[in-house]
Amino acid sequence: MSRATSLTLRQLEVFLTVADTLHFGRAAERLHISQPTVSQEVARLERTVGVELFDRSRRSVRLTSAGEVMAAESARLLDQAGTLLARVRLHEETRLGTARIVASPTVVNRLLPAVVSRAERELPELVLAELSVDTGRVSATLAGELADLGLGRFLDDVPGYRRERIADEPVHVALSRDHPLAGRDAVRLDELGDLPLLLWPREQSPRYYDHVLGLCTERGVEPPVLVGPARIVGSRLYLLSQSRAFSLVPASMTGHLTEDVVTVRLAGRATLPLELQWRLDDRRPGLAALRELVREEAAALETC
Repeated sequence: MSRATSLTLRQLEVFLTVADTLHFGRAAERLHISQPTVSQEVARLERTVGVELFDRSRRSVRLTSAGEVMAAESARLLDQAGTLLARVRLHEETRLGTARIVASPTVVNRLLPAVVSRAERELPELVLAELSVDTGRVSATLAGELADLGLGRFLDDVPGYRRERIADEPVHVALSRDHPLAGRDAVRLDELGDLPLLLWPREQSPRYYDHVLGLCTERGVEPPVLVGPARIVGSRLYLLSQSRAFSLVPASMTGHLTEDVVTVRLAGRATLPLELQWRLDDRRPGLAALRELVREEAAALETC
């Protein structure tokens, strides 16, 4: 066996931890192993590659020039190994017939139930599992390998995943049923006066937050903002029902709020994008059929 082929992923993991901490003791604590074990693994790796990776001549530990190259290449190799394992595990028997869908709050009321209902009829061989997460958490959940398909708005770019815009959904104004404008066919934002806009914290989903405020700016208004939880329809919904705030929501939210809150179309063209995200290397036939079904159901949202 050659030197190169006697490398182990465990040795690279230990080496990278030491390279990151520049301390054998702290590396051992992070890895939950003994310090002698860390030293032994690094020594084995150095014998394999034939060069010293750390300069131990001083009181502190630092990487040699060879160690710096080793660190960069080891990180790349471990990433590739992780990708390899993830791709192979897609073909586990339990995964072949299962699709896990993660969705943001505004998707779970109308689109997701429609998708699940059709899939039960048309894709009976596929078992669906659904997961609802806060606004801004769909892409992170996918990247953590906790789901196979993601549905949400203003999703993040994730290496190895594709993000596809599948619908532009009309924007509605959510406000109290008792509000004087509640019975209108459409509402202009300047008609709401100084009524605050209810939104989640910007850090939850910056691009979504900025898009909503941009709709206001385009219409010449700058409403005061009330920051609520990530799920607007949660514990701050009473602010809408009591006419203490309004919110801008996708049209599919109509009929899915409380009886005290109604939605009215926002005057002028305004939309919220709906996106689908999935692993580029996930070529399971059942997942491809499910993605097409999602696209078809999402198209109906554009006419809400």
